[in-house]
Amino acid sequence: MLLDIAQQHLGFILLLVAICAERILPLSRVYHPFTLFKLIFSNIQSRIFDPQSTAQYQYLAGTLGLILPVLTILALVWGILYFAIYPQWLSAFILYLCIESKELESAIKKIPTLLKHNQKAAARDLLRLWLRRETASLSEIGIIKASIETLVLRLARHYFAVIFWFLVAGPFVALSYRLINLVHNTWSKKVAPDAAFLKPVQVINYTFEWLPTRLVACSIALSKHSRVAIRYMGQYGRFFYQKNTGWLLSAMAAAMQIQIGGPALYQKKRYAKMRVSQSPLPSARAIPHALSILNQVKILWLSVIILLEIAVAFLKV
Repeated sequence: MLLDIAQQHLGFILLLVAICAERILPLSRVYHPFTLFKLIFSNIQSRIFDPQSTAQYQYLAGTLGLILPVLTILALVWGILYFAIYPQWLSAFILYLCIESKELESAIKKIPTLLKHNQKAAARDLLRLWLRRETASLSEIGIIKASIETLVLRLARHYFAVIFWFLVAGPFVALSYRLINLVHNTWSKKVAPDAAFLKPVQVINYTFEWLPTRLVACSIALSKHSRVAIRYMGQYGRFFYQKNTGWLLSAMAAAMQIQIGGPALYQKKRYAKMRVSQSPLPSARAIPHALSILNQVKILWLSVIILLEIAVAFLKV
């Protein structure tokens, strides 16, 4: 009886196993296949990107440099999935590899302690591993803002969006999104955000993220100050340089009643990004608060997934 029930809900059980495994046994970056993929994408970028070339050449190079390696990896994975004896188990393993939260949260939790002991240089070096922007000139407030921003943005994109696409379209689409996002993150560390070379990957990545980031923003808004969050999304989010980012930061600023956002350095060039909210600047205590809010969103999403599975099971009876 129990075996029959487990078999009927095997996909859901494996989804929970993959999520729990990422929390309990996160795969080290040293052994993670995405580390190899990042190296491949970085080498491709260094070979085909020429900042002195025309916009048309950069756009074409960016398109081919994205499509060819990603399609090659996806073709290999599709072949393995197609011939796998236990495809559901392999799908869960793909989800386990694609989601990322534990390692990021563990790193960000160290920031308040480092700032308390006036180790700003160590805090900047720690953030440098997770940010695309330059961190060498960040002040203490800048470090705190960057920590909160990278928490909400990376968890929205590398955790919630991956789970969303896994549930909606399966492991293949979830992996496709994650690889495209990985290309974007890798290339944008060495290429200016407004370069034509990045436009193809930015457009595809933005399209994939459009719905899940808004669902995450609305989930954050449910935690606290919902009316303020809705106002901020209209006031700041839709005018932000990247609207997906704007929605997330607007919801987080409202929930925490702090100011985030502001100018940032990329490749030694200052970009005047919008400041979100007129609330007070955050202190180091805001970082654990941000973690708490995002953990509440995780519980909310998990509860909704479980309720949906129960509802589907009842409809089938």
